[in-house]
Amino acid sequence: MTEGVNDNRVSADARIVLTNKEAARKLGVSHRTLEDWRLTNRGPRFVKLGRLVRYRLSDLHDFMDRNSFMSTAQAVAA
Repeated sequence: MTEGVNDNRVSADARIVLTNKEAARKLGVSHRTLEDWRLTNRGPRFVKLGRLVRYRLSDLHDFMDRNSFMSTAQAVAA
């Protein structure tokens, strides 16, 4: 039953899109850092809507999950 609740959260997060500044604030980095990550292919997935760049909230969560570690040694190995 909790899986269904989690699925609802994920699908709701996938519909929420943030601007570059909003996404940067959510990640705790500057909007310039987020732009640099985008240009160097190191940041979270993003969506292009014409000339606009947007970030799905679910993609920010995925990015944070992929960059979560239990120790410094584990992070260095990644």
